[in-house]
Amino acid sequence: MAISANAQQQRVNLVADPATSDFVPTVQGAEIQFEQLTHDFGDIVQNANLDINFRFTNIGSEPLVLFDVRQSCAACITIENWTREPIMPGQEGVVAIRYNSNLLGQRSSTITVMSNGRSDRVILRVNGNINPR
Repeated sequence: MAISANAQQQRVNLVADPATSDFVPTVQGAEIQFEQLTHDFGDIVQNANLDINFRFTNIGSEPLVLFDVRQSCAACITIENWTREPIMPGQEGVVAIRYNSNLLGQRSSTITVMSNGRSDRVILRVNGNINPR
């Protein structure tokens, strides 16, 4: 069973997922949707390296492939890992980063995720206020 709806001038199909018997929204082609685009660590102590996993789902109808993941500041963020195999429709992937808190003060860094999705470039942001020990 397929139902079509128009949401924000973007064609959205609702397709029955045989694995769960629920309706799963999809868009035509591959599309990436992150659980969160920003992570704020708040106040943290200097040299307390912190890990964060930015999880995403392919909400599209075709396999999603990440081509590249880049950080804006190599001193602030290390890209630990990211899902490199194609992510099938409805499946999840992750971009794992380490926030390096060796520089003092308020810090905001970005991670650019490039894919074959309709949103071919997604910007993730990590914030933190680093205080001396």
